[in-house]
Amino acid sequence: MLRVPTALLLHTTPDGCHYDWLIGTPEHGADPEAGLWTARVNHPSGTWRSLGRLDLTVIDPHRSVYLDYQGPISGGRGHVRRVDQGVAVIHLWRVGLVVLDIRMQHFQGRLEIGEVATKSWRARIIG
Repeated sequence: MLRVPTALLLHTTPDGCHYDWLIGTPEHGADPEAGLWTARVNHPSGTWRSLGRLDLTVIDPHRSVYLDYQGPISGGRGHVRRVDQGVAVIHLWRVGLVVLDIRMQHFQGRLEIGEVATKSWRARIIG
């Protein structure tokens, strides 16, 4: 099983706020400069267990620097602040389906993350 970094960023933009969830991919495990799987989520990690499932919007992969970076984003795209971080243990990573054990400060558990439609994914807590 491969352990990769994960972080949740609060992204404040001129239009409002959302969370960007970054997860290292299997490629990231071999090459730390590989892009991170990234999705927008509307809820902080401390609420995930009570919600039971999360709707995710996959966005372009982020660079590894965002695992630690906090501050302004160029081009007037707002500001990010890391609100949670930890490790993901990859159990399954294939096209359209990912199973991870997440160990962050505000959420620990197993998630099954599946593609619902293009750019639209759903995470379900399974343990």
